[in-house]
Amino acid sequence: MDKKEFEEYCKMFNYSSEKADVFDRYYDPDAIFEHPLKGTFTGRKGIVEFWTAGHKGIHEVLQPLNVLFDGDRIAAEFLIEWHCLEDTDYLGTRKKGDIYYADCAAFYQLKNGRFIHVKLYLKEKI
Repeated sequence: MDKKEFEEYCKMFNYSSEKADVFDRYYDPDAIFEHPLKGTFTGRKGIVEFWTAGHKGIHEVLQPLNVLFDGDRIAAEFLIEWHCLEDTDYLGTRKKGDIYYADCAAFYQLKNGRFIHVKLYLKEKI
């Protein structure tokens, strides 16, 4: 995976209505996704369920700030935007129309050019 493909991943993640398509294109079927507040999710079913049912009422937007590539590893710094599409309790009580932000560091390990392990660190902006 190179810079252009990683940018395409971010765009697809941000704008695709089908997170399963994002998984199928960029993730290994046995991938592990570690979220610091929500837990660890494994494989297509677990990760897609987290992105959909686990984000009910939220549209998440990734804004990459710095991205480093080193062979089969990627380190990325993001500004995360969470847009509330309805009242929700995602990471706290939120009202429809609210937008809230977090700083995120994400570490990706690749296998055959696809994500096999992703680990996130988040700090909500106040």
